[in-house]
Amino acid sequence: MQKGILIVPFMTGYGGTETVIKNLFRSHQKRPNYELKVYSIGGSVDYEWAKNINIDIKWISKNRKVRDLYSATVMPFNIFNYLWHEKPDFVISTNPIIWYLAKLSLRLMHRNTPVIGWYHYSIDQKPIRKIFLNAADYYLSISSGIKKQLMNKGIPSSKIFLIYNPVVTDEHIIERPKKTHFIYMGRVMLDGQKNLRELIDGLSLVKGNWILDIYGDVSHSNDVKKYAKSKKIAQNIVWHGFINNPWQEDDIEATALLLTSKYEGLPMVLCEGISHGVYCISADTSTGPEDIINNQNGKLYSLGNINELARILQKIVDNQVLPDQKEIQLTAQIFSPDQYKKRFDNAIKTILKK
Repeated sequence: MQKGILIVPFMTGYGGTETVIKNLFRSHQKRPNYELKVYSIGGSVDYEWAKNINIDIKWISKNRKVRDLYSATVMPFNIFNYLWHEKPDFVISTNPIIWYLAKLSLRLMHRNTPVIGWYHYSIDQKPIRKIFLNAADYYLSISSGIKKQLMNKGIPSSKIFLIYNPVVTDEHIIERPKKTHFIYMGRVMLDGQKNLRELIDGLSLVKGNWILDIYGDVSHSNDVKKYAKSKKIAQNIVWHGFINNPWQEDDIEATALLLTSKYEGLPMVLCEGISHGVYCISADTSTGPEDIINNQNGKLYSLGNINELARILQKIVDNQVLPDQKEIQLTAQIFSPDQYKKRFDNAIKTILKK
């Protein structure tokens, strides 16, 4: 059986990439067509994501400066030695510097092993230096927007495989209450990527009886709370704090899930939302939401257009008829683990044939 190595950098253990890898291995164990192993250079703060995964861990440090020093000095030799010992048939990495070093190592070994880049961010928002980007032989793309960005950088379409991300869900329907309950799930950031300032600005223009439930780490929420108070909507917000799986909470209910991010790769929270029959409203960022949201399950608005966002939210508060929750749920099937495994396996199969 052919063997692949997935090399990843330090990860906290709480992010979306860790969830995707966990779900990939969960689906892979059912019908393995090849052996897949993870090499974690740096380790994680929390290893819950790595349970039941074939993984080797090279722990370095929680200190970012120490990890950066290691990357600049020891990591190239580490990767060379690991690949020399493992002799994989293909290598995947989520990190451009790592896939560059992997390709360089394989060339020094005179091996034609394909190296596959699997980037989980918008390239426009988190650019990749050309020397690193072009080092990969092939690319796995988690959204059509990222595929377009790769092609705009000169990568041929034939080298890019659009696979999206897998969503593991129990598919139970989240109750849609009589009173409007908007929900937000994710990192609590007034500015930066998650852009809760725009969410609060939009909601401050909405009249009527509504609640915003926020699920996320509140350790950096003071500026968000102050801004909500200044916009006179603090009394409409319920703070639930970080919950490992909020979809499993007995008292959770939702009219619509809101996402106002400035950029995403493929926002898993939207995929999870529609899998539970929840109507989703998202900023139309350059990558991600357009692959998930359509007329059957939600609404996209132009990022930065607060009035457009407010109009969409106001219609819901004013009792706009939303799509049937079962119909919303059906739109999530493209992200099911079985469908994902087919796309992932077909990509690997095609690459190994070339």
